Amino acid sequence: MPRKRLNAQEPPRKRNRTGCNKCRARKVRCDEQKPVCSQCHAKGFECETSIKLKWEQDYTSAGRAFGRAGLWSKNAAEKSTVSSPCIHVNDEEIFWIQTPRISSYSFVNATVGNVEQLTTLDSIAWEIGSVLDVVRVSDRDDTSSTASLSPWLSTREPLFVPHQRMIPSALSMLPGLSNPMHSSLLSYYLEKICPITVPGSVNKSPFVNLVLPFSISSSPAVLEALLALAACHRSKNDAAFRSASLRLGDNVLRTLRRRLSAEDPLRVALDPETLVIMMILCQYEIINECDKRWVVHLRGARDLIRIRRNARLSLGTGQSSNELIEFAEKYFAFHDVIGRTACGEEPIFGIDFWTSDGEDTDAWLGCSSGLVSILCEITELSRQHRSRPSLSLLPEFQSQAASLERRLCGLHQRVFDEEDDTLQLSAELKRLVAELYLHCSLNGATPAMPLVVGHVQQILRLISVLLEHEVLAGLSWPLFVAAVELEPMADLEWAERQDLPHEVPNYARPFVLYALNRLRGSIANITKTRSVIERVWLLRSQHDLSEIHPSLTKDQNDWERYVSPLCGGLSLA
Repeated sequence: MPRKRLNAQEPPRKRNRTGCNKCRARKVRCDEQKPVCSQCHAKGFECETSIKLKWEQDYTSAGRAFGRAGLWSKNAAEKSTVSSPCIHVNDEEIFWIQTPRISSYSFVNATVGNVEQLTTLDSIAWEIGSVLDVVRVSDRDDTSSTASLSPWLSTREPLFVPHQRMIPSALSMLPGLSNPMHSSLLSYYLEKICPITVPGSVNKSPFVNLVLPFSISSSPAVLEALLALAACHRSKNDAAFRSASLRLGDNVLRTLRRRLSAEDPLRVALDPETLVIMMILCQYEIINECDKRWVVHLRGARDLIRIRRNARLSLGTGQSSNELIEFAEKYFAFHDVIGRTACGEEPIFGIDFWTSDGEDTDAWLGCSSGLVSILCEITELSRQHRSRPSLSLLPEFQSQAASLERRLCGLHQRVFDEEDDTLQLSAELKRLVAELYLHCSLNGATPAMPLVVGHVQQILRLISVLLEHEVLAGLSWPLFVAAVELEPMADLEWAERQDLPHEVPNYARPFVLYALNRLRGSIANITKTRSVIERVWLLRSQHDLSEIHPSLTKDQNDWERYVSPLCGGLSLA
């Protein structure tokens, strides 16, 4: 209660606003004597005076009155006219913003460091490389009217294969080993790794039908390489297998070096065991996320295959050995083709390796050899365009691009087992991706074009269906191509929310991150793939907020500007 005045006629004394801190804290009157007021002197306190600034904006934003305004007044007439600054809202007027679901694989578009890069043109030029203007093609409102960017071809709608039934997985028979850890790793190889090397379980993986029998019957070194591969893959989720992976991999390399030093190098090169070991070590490095070492095995395999073909020797003692060598050569050649679609580098394996008229769908490739042959020609034509951007204006270049598009449109990929739904979906998915890659790398398509948007939606739908079937094989390349061709300024809704399971995002970017997270258990280098995708997204966003460096030329297409400079050594097969 306020203290009563002794003299009622005496006017009330106002509180001072420059008293010391102790008196203000104790709410007593300070006489403001210097250097020590009488209250602090009597109590033995340290007398200090300071000023505390208060800002009206802070009080208003917090819904509080600033100072004494609106709280009270000694004059009743004034009190009735003073209103509180607080705003009262009914429950019906409150609109709650929905909090988005944040997952462990979510993506932050930009950080402070990324924003700082926008102030430096040199850093932008270093990120993009040879940045060139995109060849713009006039967009039309009708998506179907832009199904082809080539002036030589007519329109065509991309095809979507509807959802198919689930195919159950099968169990494998495991041979026994004396070492319990080795037996466990071999079981892991057969039950975990081999099923994810092919789309579905109807077709057996070559790693089961060809590689494993050869390792058990003819090559302990290959068997040890398979155990190293299993330990490396298992160490991604269980660090306890990391040491076993390194030890087994080192033993395989020691064995190979010992043979090269003790035996005739030509004889070692012609031994099928050498090529198979290099194939497994290449896959080992991809799983181990070593971005450059797997390319070393790829180049070594090219020289090894060249020696074998030039010598015209027998590929083995029997038909199984011949099939094994053919698979090993196909393994390296396919990794070369798919990797070059992103980076546009010179080929390691030539176009003549693939049969252009092959229509039979290969279970391990997930498509036909004819489709791979077309991809080889697209990448080679794209590489020529990258070295000479003016080629796109020549009629010969446009004719070749139109011919490749025509072949893709009319490509029939035959699957012998009509019940193998996942293999049919995989083959159609890769054909659609090849079409999108052709338009972006040869015809100057950009993410904003209706043609690209339509293809991306179809590709994401097929990827979603295959993930629903628990298919992991061969999805990293389709997902990569679709992801790097997303329009940064548009949040693409690729499917209706009610048509998807609860955990599957219906917007493109979140779905890409969701799918990459699902593919972490595959045998692809998902960490590097996601890193490149995020950098492409960031560069596209920065391009809209910054100016291109004036020293850069202006003839490259969108793919060569944003994607190729970031994809050196990237494994996508």
